[in-house]
Amino acid sequence: MRRRRFKSKTVEMNRSREQSLPTMKAAVATGFGDIESNVHLREDWPRPRLDAAHIAEYKRRHSIPETKGYRDNVRFIILRVLACALAPGDVRLLSGKTSYVQLPPGGHPYVPGSDVCGVVEEVQEGESKFKPGDVVVSRFDNPRPLGGLAEYRLVRTDLSERAPASLSPVECCGLPASGMAAKLLVQRFVSEGDRVLILGGSGGVGSIMCQYAKLRGASFVAATSTAKDLLLSLGVDRVIDYRVNKWWEVEEFHRNKFDVVLDLVNGDNWSEGALSGKAIKRKGTYVSLFSGVRTEIVVRGKLDMAQLAFAFLSRLLRSRLDPRVPRWVAPEGLELRLGYLQGLFRDFDAGRVKAVLDPAAPFPFTEEGVRGAFSLQKSIHAHGKVVVKIADP
Repeated sequence: MRRRRFKSKTVEMNRSREQSLPTMKAAVATGFGDIESNVHLREDWPRPRLDAAHIAEYKRRHSIPETKGYRDNVRFIILRVLACALAPGDVRLLSGKTSYVQLPPGGHPYVPGSDVCGVVEEVQEGESKFKPGDVVVSRFDNPRPLGGLAEYRLVRTDLSERAPASLSPVECCGLPASGMAAKLLVQRFVSEGDRVLILGGSGGVGSIMCQYAKLRGASFVAATSTAKDLLLSLGVDRVIDYRVNKWWEVEEFHRNKFDVVLDLVNGDNWSEGALSGKAIKRKGTYVSLFSGVRTEIVVRGKLDMAQLAFAFLSRLLRSRLDPRVPRWVAPEGLELRLGYLQGLFRDFDAGRVKAVLDPAAPFPFTEEGVRGAFSLQKSIHAHGKVVVKIADP
C-alpha cells in the first residue's frame, strides 16, 4: 500500500512539474491516416530545453547513434522558428506506411516538420559556432522529419548553418535537404556535355537540380512537369508534360538519347521507360531516388524491409547483367558534411541558383494552414517547396 501511495505521489509531482514548464504552439500528429483527423494545433506543447534530460530524450527520439565519442559530442541550440518546410517523409509518416523506420520512440503524438529557419534563442554551454540572435537554417535528422512545425525547436549544430543573407526565411528553410540533395546528385552523376533528363523537375529537389545541371555544363536538359513556364525560366531546354507524352516515346529522344536520367518520381519510369531502351544510352546512368514521389513505400516491419531490399537488388542486378539496360543506381542518404551548406548558400548569394517555392506557399501557422500544406505535399503536385511561415523575424 505504501509503495502504491509513493508511486502515485511521484506521478502527481512529475505532472505538476511538467505543467509548470514553459509551453509553445505546435502542430501535432495524433495518429495515422487522413490529415483532417490527425493533424492539430496545440497551444500547450512542451517547449524544448537545453537541460541534460531533454537533450537525452532528443537523442533517443531521433536515434542518434551510440558510436563511441560521437553521441556525446553532438551540440545543440534552441531556435525560435520562423519558417518550416515539409518533405515527402512528413506525409509518408502520417500515412503510417513507414512507421517502422520513421515513427519516433514513444509514438504519438509528435510534432512533424522538416527543415527550418529560425533565430538562435539559446545555446548549449560551450557552444561557439552560434550565438543568440543568429539567423540559422537547420536540417532534420534522417530519417525522421520531426519537430519543425512549432514556435521553438531544439536542433543540432552539425546539421545547421547561418542563413544566406540574400534569402528570406521562407525561401531558405527548405534548402538543407532538397538543395543539398540536388547539388550533390548533379555533382556525382552529371558531367559536362551530358544530355540529362530530370523526372519531376518542378518539385522541391527537381527545381534546384535543373539549375545545377545547367551550371554543371550539361549540353541539354529536359524535365517532366506540368509547370512549363517555371522550368523554362530555370534554363530547361525541353519540358515534357507527362500527362500528354511518355518521355521514352518522344521521337527526338530516340535519335538523341540521354546520358543521365535523374528520377525523383519512380512509378513506371524504370520498368517501362528505362527498360524499353528507347531514350537512354546503353552505357548511360539511371539515378533513382528509391523514395520518389510516386513510390508506394510500405515499411511496417522486417518483412516489408526485406521486400524493399529485394526490389532494390533486382533492379541493381538487372542493370548489371543485361547489356541492353542502363546502369541503375540508388544513392544512399546524402550526408550533410561540414561546409556543404556554406557552399550551397554561396551559390544562392551569388545568384547562380534561385530558391523555388510553390505558388501557394508560405502557408500560415494555423490549423487550417498546416493542414493545407500537408494536403499540397500529399498531392505530389507541388511546384517548388511547401513551406509554413511560423513567425516574423
